[in-house]
Amino acid sequence: MINKIIFIWAWWTWMSWVAWLLYDLWYWENLICLDSTESELTKKLGKKWIKVIIWKDKYTPEITDHVIYSEACANSTEVLQAKSFHRRPKEQRFIWNYFDFLWEISKYFTTVWITWTNGKSTTTSLALYAAKKHLNNFWLWILGALVPDLDWNNYAINENKKTDIKNIFDQILYGKWLDYSLVKKYVFIVEACEYKRHFLKLDIDRWIVTNIELDHTDYYKDLDDYILAFQQFSEKVKNKILRPPFLGENKGGLYIKKEIVAPIQTFNFKYLFWEHNNQNWTLVFELIKQLNPNINEKELTKTIENFKWLRRRLELLQKTKNWTLIFSDYWHMASSIKFCHQALKSKYPNHKITAIFQPHQAARVIKWREDFPKSLKLYDDVIIFDIYAARENLTELLKSSPIKWIENIDTLWQELAKNSNGIYTKDLQKIKDKINNWKDKEIIIIFTAWDLDFHIRNILQK
Repeated sequence: MINKIIFIWAWWTWMSWVAWLLYDLWYWENLICLDSTESELTKKLGKKWIKVIIWKDKYTPEITDHVIYSEACANSTEVLQAKSFHRRPKEQRFIWNYFDFLWEISKYFTTVWITWTNGKSTTTSLALYAAKKHLNNFWLWILGALVPDLDWNNYAINENKKTDIKNIFDQILYGKWLDYSLVKKYVFIVEACEYKRHFLKLDIDRWIVTNIELDHTDYYKDLDDYILAFQQFSEKVKNKILRPPFLGENKGGLYIKKEIVAPIQTFNFKYLFWEHNNQNWTLVFELIKQLNPNINEKELTKTIENFKWLRRRLELLQKTKNWTLIFSDYWHMASSIKFCHQALKSKYPNHKITAIFQPHQAARVIKWREDFPKSLKLYDDVIIFDIYAARENLTELLKSSPIKWIENIDTLWQELAKNSNGIYTKDLQKIKDKINNWKDKEIIIIFTAWDLDFHIRNILQK
């Protein structure tokens, strides 16, 4: 009998990498991916002949299934059904949320975690790109975005070590015997998430950190609580912590042991722009040198300078003959929106810049209701699109909101648009009209953590 491996909420980038990884480790007959929404990633999974089921309640888990699920669907019918099965105490585990599964993997590898508030996906992607070229004991990497320089994947395995890797996963999934000389033999580089303190589950050997700024306000009480989580994370690190000479303006009382301060170097990037890259890439440079002391530093520098970009981090979707450019960006914090304007204006000083912003969580906008308009007013035109309200009960949120004049969620976005000198719309056609009627030497940047990016790509393909 084949134990099926079920992924629930498979469109999520971090979930999809696990499915692709297991496919490459010859578990392809076992895999089933479930999601309520079709996306670019579910389509990509389907093209690998992985079974993909769209719409809820179309699959009923069985007691022999292995289930890996995202916390965003922890209360779904399928997850609750899987949790209802009673197991004997010594029986192999059959259900994990994503972070539990990541923790299980991290116990078997020398694990490097890259985590902070902004920029961790970009820095992780470069670390993975450099490690693949310069570390012989490199095994696995994972991040929350797809990378053109890595064949548009967000994971990789060392093809020469597949047998060892398969043995490790047979141990994790099925409890099969493992040669324990393999434990901690290979390097695993991963982007870690601080939401709900999930990163505290992980087995941490090394850590890279650059900035700390309050985020995930639907979970963290305040900045002190947020900093405390990073403090707890730092205390779990077994080996070294890399950071720049400064650690953001809001590091508060964070005290880091085992730290190495990396002086900022200057790189001559061919594709990247804006000064923050020197800071983040310096940390990657130091990390790779630590893991391979005999490395040729000139060759490593060349690798770093030739790195291109990653999906949805100031990703250029289209450039016209008249130098109109359309970018997509995942960022959804006020500080990030400001940062993108600075970066684009430095590169294209004579362009008009339009921001199309799909808010990700009303709690963020309420928390920084003064900061978002300040950032958005930097742009020449602003369009606020309908919210992506993941993990939020908007009715309950508005009842407890300190802004008493908000009658409904539309009122919040209308006010944000007004204060940002922009307009608010739920009509996707208005976004299409803007995209299809660009002006010469105009930049349009779409800020979205959800479906607006998918819609824009479809518009541009037609």
